[in-house]
Amino acid sequence: MSSAAGAPAGKLPFVVRVLAAGTFLRGTTECVIAGLLPEIADDLGVSVAHSGLLITAFAIGVIISGPTMALPTLRLPQRRTLALALASFANLAAAPPT
Repeated sequence: MSSAAGAPAGKLPFVVRVLAAGTFLRGTTECVIAGLLPEIADDLGVSVAHSGLLITAFAIGVIISGPTMALPTLRLPQRRTLALALASFANLAAAPPT
């Protein structure tokens, strides 16, 4: 028996796997910095409290970039926009440090 999405029963559709991977990547990048604060503070030569402001800067970036990217992509196909956003995010996440 197959599900409505065309995948066999008990097997997740490919798009669900892609969305799960994207969610994992976003969640990891948002939370991993908190565990790295002591090392970041040492590298930057500042206190852990001051390096914690990086989390605030990241949050402000998310707040600004969400609506900024949503408005220009309103008329684009949703699946293509999602795939492009996930691909560009994965590319940035995989980029070697400079």
